Amino acid sequence: MAGLSRRQYVQALGVLVFLGLLFFYLDREGHLSTILGQLRNFKTESDLLRAEILAYGPYAPLFFIAIQIFQVILAPIPGEVSGLVGGYVFGTWPCFLYSTIGLTVGSIIAFGGGRLLGAFFTEKFRHTRIYQRFNHLVCRGDYLIPFILFIFPGFPKDSLSYLLGMSAMPLPVFIFVAGVGRMPGTLLLSANGAEAYSGNWLQLAILVGLSAALVVPAMLYRHRLLEKIRQRRRAKGLPADREDCETP
Repeated sequence: MAGLSRRQYVQALGVLVFLGLLFFYLDREGHLSTILGQLRNFKTESDLLRAEILAYGPYAPLFFIAIQIFQVILAPIPGEVSGLVGGYVFGTWPCFLYSTIGLTVGSIIAFGGGRLLGAFFTEKFRHTRIYQRFNHLVCRGDYLIPFILFIFPGFPKDSLSYLLGMSAMPLPVFIFVAGVGRMPGTLLLSANGAEAYSGNWLQLAILVGLSAALVVPAMLYRHRLLEKIRQRRRAKGLPADREDCETP
C-alpha cells in the first residue's frame, strides 16, 4: 500500500471489513435476496414507465422536456427523480440534451416570473435581509456566486431562479449561469439513469460513489467556499453583503 500512511491503511482496512460484515449479515438474514428482489421490481416498474413515455413516439422527447419545464416552474416532482427517469428512458446523452433544454427553459420562465413580481416585491422587501442577501450576489457584474450556487448539488435552484429574477441580473447572463451551472448535475443524473436501465450495477455503483464524492464535500464545505468568494469581493472593493443596485 505504497503512498498510504499507517492510519489511512487502517481506515481503508476497517471500511473493507465493515462492508464484508455487512454483506455477510444481509446474506445470512435473508435481507440480500430481499434487496435484489426490490431491485428487480424497480426495474420492472421503471420499464413500464419507460414504455409509457416512449409510446408518444417522436413526441416523447418533447413530452419529457415539458416535464422538466414544469418541474422547475411548479416543482411537482423532485428534479433528481425526473433526471434519473430521463436517463433510464433515453440514455445518457439524449437525456442530458433534453434535460438541459427543459431545465433552461423552465428557469427562464421562473426568472421572468420573478421579473414580473420584482417591482411589487422590491418596494415591499428591499430592506429585508433575504432580499439584500440575494440581490448583493449579482450587483456590479459579479455573477460568480450565483453560478456556483447552480452547480452546488442540493441547492434549491428553482427558487433561486425566481429570486434572481427580482435582482439586477440581466437575462442573457442568467441564461448562461442557469444553463451551464446545471449541466454537471444533469449529466450525472442522466448517466445514473442510463446505467440503471442497462443493468450495469457495477458501473452504477461507481457513478453513485462518484456522485457522493462530489455531493458530500460540496454540501459540507459550501459555506467555506462562499466565504472565500466574499473575501474575494472585499479584496476587489465590492460590498460583501449589501448592495444599493436596483432591479431593472
